[in-house]
Amino acid sequence: MTLVRPILSILSFFSLLPVGGHAKEEWKGQSLVVPLTQDLLSDSRGLRDLERLLEEARQSEVAAVVFEIELAGAADLATQTELLDQLSRLGLPGIAWVRATATGPGALAALACDTIYLDPNAIIGGAGLEKAASEEGKTDENFLRDQSILRARARSLASQHAHRPEVAEAFIDPQVEVKIGEEVISPKGQILTLTAAEAVRVIEGRPLLAKGIADSLENLLKAEGRDGGFVRITPREFGESSTREKMSREKAVKAGEAPVEGEEKSAAAGTEAPGGVPIFRRRDEGSIAGKVIVLKVGEDTLATGEASFDFMDRTLKKAELDGAEAVIFDMDTPGGFAWHTESLVLNSLQKVSFPTYTFVNARAESAGAIIAVGTDHIYMRPAATIGSALVVSGMGQDLSESMEDKVTQMMIGTVRNVAELKGHNPDVAEAFVTREKEVRIDGVVFHEAGNVLNLNTVRATEIIGGRPVLAKGVAHDLADLIAQEQLKGEVIEARPLGLEAFAHWVQKLSFVLLIIGLAGAYLEMNSPGFGFPGLISVCAFSLFFFGNYLAGNLAGYELAVLFALGLLLIAVEVFLFPGMIVAGLVGAVLVVASLGLAMVDRVDLEWKWSGLPSAESWASLFQGSLYTLALGMSGALVAILLGARFLPVTNIGRRLVLAGVVPSGASLVALEKRSDLIGLIGEATTDLRPSGKGLFDGRLLDIISGGEFIAKGRSLRVVKQEGSRVVVAAVESAET
Repeated sequence: MTLVRPILSILSFFSLLPVGGHAKEEWKGQSLVVPLTQDLLSDSRGLRDLERLLEEARQSEVAAVVFEIELAGAADLATQTELLDQLSRLGLPGIAWVRATATGPGALAALACDTIYLDPNAIIGGAGLEKAASEEGKTDENFLRDQSILRARARSLASQHAHRPEVAEAFIDPQVEVKIGEEVISPKGQILTLTAAEAVRVIEGRPLLAKGIADSLENLLKAEGRDGGFVRITPREFGESSTREKMSREKAVKAGEAPVEGEEKSAAAGTEAPGGVPIFRRRDEGSIAGKVIVLKVGEDTLATGEASFDFMDRTLKKAELDGAEAVIFDMDTPGGFAWHTESLVLNSLQKVSFPTYTFVNARAESAGAIIAVGTDHIYMRPAATIGSALVVSGMGQDLSESMEDKVTQMMIGTVRNVAELKGHNPDVAEAFVTREKEVRIDGVVFHEAGNVLNLNTVRATEIIGGRPVLAKGVAHDLADLIAQEQLKGEVIEARPLGLEAFAHWVQKLSFVLLIIGLAGAYLEMNSPGFGFPGLISVCAFSLFFFGNYLAGNLAGYELAVLFALGLLLIAVEVFLFPGMIVAGLVGAVLVVASLGLAMVDRVDLEWKWSGLPSAESWASLFQGSLYTLALGMSGALVAILLGARFLPVTNIGRRLVLAGVVPSGASLVALEKRSDLIGLIGEATTDLRPSGKGLFDGRLLDIISGGEFIAKGRSLRVVKQEGSRVVVAAVESAET
């Protein structure tokens, strides 16, 4: 028998649950059984689901609502008030059936019904508020005030539904004595709680509280003369079924139906990847008047520097100038740079006159959520999420306490401002960027403080107080959104200019350009004249600096000059003063510093330098740049070693690299072995311009002439040795 009732309830639920929007026909004339259990008050969603369920009951014209009460926990005044408000607005015959325990808000819920029944073993009463701890001897004024309000509410409910007001008050206040005739029902000093037998006891011609005792729902309905059948559904089940119904509704544009004007264009353009060529060939070409522009915000769109934000900014400006019908952000992003996002949301999105939309196509997290709040309308795909915009450092760590407070206050001001401008709930927007915000909507706690807010599609589109929490609706794809908003224009996806796409890829492939540039520079220094390796190196470094400059990094002519100066000093060390060390060391430092700084975001560095919120530390600010630089230098070293091993034996290698440059054995002689070099006769294995290499007594040495040019193959004599600097002079044939 213990399994029979749950199984019957489940079968009843699935057989009588409204399907496809026909709830009114299915429920009409039947009794609606609504369980009121503790999970109803465990979060704010339960009360919202109850409100929607009772509204559906009124529209469906049910015969009566039976509240199956098993509610024993305590609740604060606000929660109890919200529950009683919903029950008092029922507008239908209400019957309370206390299955086991109706204490606290459960007792008040029963008082809000026209008729009360109890299970033979049930109890009802004990509706007093929990008293907060206070200093000994002091009166808690807030508690007394709340208790007075709840007493008044209980008296009102009892009077409206023909219950005894004094019994209702005694449920709440131990100072109330209930005396009927000469009999004291509840003495002063204790909260009143009644058993089923006590509640149905007839005193002075009427029951003390309950109309009768019922051991089953069927017997209760029979006693009330309601044999027209019943539907049993919990508020949570109703909420979930409504969501499923909402998610599975047919698309507005169905196959075979006459398309809405402009719909053929939208369909032709496609929704997964709207067709057409990039809308900008040059910045002033290609009118987009009357068109619907789609801006895709993908995985790394908001995390690749300034170029992406410049593109979105320019798209919005051109759409405004040309008179576009709308702009839709097709968003699936985990977030990105907060500072660029703030500028886009505060400036660009607030200066346009056309409607802007966000389609949350899976995720709008962090910076994506802030952009969404800055648009006029938000739609979400089923099972999408939005929120979690807490500002963190570039590597994902929390900010320091002082920095976090500063940046959080700035972002709160931003999101509240744009939310109010765009008609969104500013409290919801604020809860996206801080853990400290509690969100109350229509008097109900929607989100508790302590965690940053993240909404799924169900919660974001939920209607509370006549308006959605955040998102306007659910859309299965872009075509669905366009159909719901009745947009007529041709759908075109905005794509970046070639230079912007170029900047994006340079940022991604900077380490490859470093490998090519450094390896090419080394190869050129060991090749005769200026040839192909030098050209490749110059092109690689030019692309590196130009691309990072377009991406909004520090790369610019200043760093390019430092880089060129570093290369010059290295060349001086190699060709003019081998072994000098200082010039080469300074040159290497300049080269490494210029390459590393070129990849640092300019805005982030300026914010950090000015003491404004940025990365948690200088190390985290430069971490990405240093990682790319290390990867590039390591790759260049590997390329150089492989080149030294394999290039000399190839046809191309023999033309590019001198054989004497990459010998099979050790190419340098240790300094301590050079003490007897003066007077040695050898041969130049490279041109001396004035430095180069020569072979002396089977040893390959770095050498330098007195300033004159000496061709490869000439005989040489060591005339001077200064540390590691070996000076040679040409030897005439006769002397040789």
